[in-house]
Amino acid sequence: MADKESKYSSLILQLLNCLFLMVTFFLLASAAVFAWEKIEFQETPTREMFPQFDAVIIKDEATMEIKSNGEALLTQHRIMKIFSDPDKRYSHQEIPFNNSVEVIKIKAHTIHSNGNRFSLDEEDIRERSLLSEYILYSDAKVKEFYFPRVDTNCVVEYEYQLLLRSLLYWGDWFFQTHLPVLSSKYTLITPKRFDFKVKVLNDKIEPKIDFHKGKKVFVWETSNKNAIRKEVFMPPASDIASRLVFSPLSFRFDDEIYSSKNWNEIARWFWEISQTKTIPSQKINLLAFRLTSGVDSKEKKIKAVFDYVQEHVRYISVAIGTGAFKPHPCADVLEYGYGDCKDMTTLLITLLKTIDIEAYPALLSTKGHRRLLTSMPKVKQFDHVVVAIPLNGEYIWLDPACRNCQFGQLPFEDQKASALVIKPDGGELTLTPETEEDENVTRTFWEIKLNSDGSVSGNLTIQATGQEELAFRASLAELKPQRRRKALTGFLSFWLVDPFLVKYEFNNFEEKDSNIFIQASFVAGGFGVEQQERLFLPVNLNTQNYLNLMFPHKQRVSSVVFDYKFINVDEVTLQIPAEFQVEHLPGAVRLDEPFGLFESIYKVEKDKIVHKRVFVRKELFIPVAEYGQLKYFYHQASGEDNKRIILKRKRSTGETNK
Repeated sequence: MADKESKYSSLILQLLNCLFLMVTFFLLASAAVFAWEKIEFQETPTREMFPQFDAVIIKDEATMEIKSNGEALLTQHRIMKIFSDPDKRYSHQEIPFNNSVEVIKIKAHTIHSNGNRFSLDEEDIRERSLLSEYILYSDAKVKEFYFPRVDTNCVVEYEYQLLLRSLLYWGDWFFQTHLPVLSSKYTLITPKRFDFKVKVLNDKIEPKIDFHKGKKVFVWETSNKNAIRKEVFMPPASDIASRLVFSPLSFRFDDEIYSSKNWNEIARWFWEISQTKTIPSQKINLLAFRLTSGVDSKEKKIKAVFDYVQEHVRYISVAIGTGAFKPHPCADVLEYGYGDCKDMTTLLITLLKTIDIEAYPALLSTKGHRRLLTSMPKVKQFDHVVVAIPLNGEYIWLDPACRNCQFGQLPFEDQKASALVIKPDGGELTLTPETEEDENVTRTFWEIKLNSDGSVSGNLTIQATGQEELAFRASLAELKPQRRRKALTGFLSFWLVDPFLVKYEFNNFEEKDSNIFIQASFVAGGFGVEQQERLFLPVNLNTQNYLNLMFPHKQRVSSVVFDYKFINVDEVTLQIPAEFQVEHLPGAVRLDEPFGLFESIYKVEKDKIVHKRVFVRKELFIPVAEYGQLKYFYHQASGEDNKRIILKRKRSTGETNK
């Protein structure tokens, strides 16, 4: 009996060893997609070839192998020449992963000009959580490393491999980056009967298609791609870069296969995975009824629930796909007091469901993310989730993640954004509403008394609505009183010498339902510059003292995409002492274009100078063809803002007789 057991044990051991060798061979065979390049250093690019850049990408390539079980193996390989890297932008690399994306391997090395190679040690690869202090998102992690012995004019090369357990994480491939790319190649290996959609954007690159060992092999390859030029108010890089976009017709999730041929199927999948989290518990029921007890109208009930979620759940920014796609249970969100956009919208929808109010999650592609490709159904095209509530034939759009938003208000990032409203029977593609300029207004009122010695005293009032108000709240609401005072003093010091706040109030910053306004009384040691009995006073007492910096380049590559429309109105009343007289006032100006308006008016009323300035942003998208007109508009407006009022000191009677 003992001999039999010994034989069986020996046989099992041999089988395990054999299995281990097979697995090892499979992993090594899969991992060895790219071999280290033999690099002739004298043939690498030089700084003189790319004087505007600190680095250049010599080779950028990836292989995506899709398995028959719905998983995929992604291998990425890059060679880069670093001319200089004072900020460690290129020396440091991060590779994000989570429970559905596993890092299989990382290897890297540095090559100096003398041929010396320095390989990355495995112990120098560190793993850290992106949100270590939040247990609900502990799976969102990165592996990071620094290339060893990076020096001026060195070459770095690295390769890493990821196992994607779902094609939901299948990302785009960018042939262009913010660095020049000399060679870029993407290889896709699929089972023979695997279906998908693919699109090349902002370029013309045809794939080479082949068959190898019963699999389809697609290769897209290009070379010498210019860097994406960084410009102020440019479109998202994904909208202008040469890139490949993929959309699988099915994907695996939680050990099930889901069809994704159209947006209705995407919506039904998201509805299914999120609805299990919207079953109200007793605690949720009690909370919903407590919040809405005694509230009569449907809209007021929605507001009461929205206010609670907005104020009691802390928003944690985790883009869709970075963490789990599935929302966390509402009980956990309430217990921990924080959540990402999916969690907050799910909690809000669940509370509303308890009081029989219908509400839907809506996936958003926010401004700055990317333009939605409607022909390519894919969850990764979205980066945010909000709530859409049908009421009186329209939707009330709510973003509980926006802590300073009033009820029914969306931040500009969410406005005119492509949205997929998730319903039980499918999805509805639509656009979120966008505010007009008269809904986003800042008004400043200055009353300044100029003394004969050049010192001043005065009052300032700032009022704001809409997105302008949100900007003030975002910068000031969380500050302690002393920091607010410091910020306001800094604002005054842009024009006044040694300003001192005699009195100040920040009103309604704790009351979201009321518009904020700031009031201040101040004194200052000086205002303007006095030269040879003349006092030169600034006229640009406004919140837009940056117009001259907006568009410095004569030409532009990309269209201008502004964030939101607005109106700024600035009114100044300047009382001048008897010792001065007005020598020069700038003339009235009105610049009216389809994309904007600028107006500046002056008048004298007895001993006072009154100046009113109006600036209106009418349009958000300005094509490249109209850039010259836009730049000239801003140049003219900036020129008017930089003009001066000139006061001349009166001579005394004795001086006049002399």
